[in-house]
Amino acid sequence: MPSKFPVEKKFEIVMESLTSDMPIVQLCRKYGVSVAQFHRWKDKFIESGKKGLGESSGGNEYELQINELKQLIGDQALVIETFKKTLQGRRR
Repeated sequence: MPSKFPVEKKFEIVMESLTSDMPIVQLCRKYGVSVAQFHRWKDKFIESGKKGLGESSGGNEYELQINELKQLIGDQALVIETFKKTLQGRRR
């Protein structure tokens, strides 16, 4: 179920809690969020910063997969370059 609060709004609320003297209960009431939900956002923020508020735990899996694919492309580029050099050597 998607959150009714976009990442930017969650970030704003958490940052306001860190920079304001307003009690958490009052801040939560102001934005219409439960105290428990606010603390989950704050914990996620502290653990992984702003990025953690918007991504599921699967975000890291995608980054790992992207890095593996980049490595594969790099390896293939080296193989292609080696074949090209080999073919050039045979033509001479």
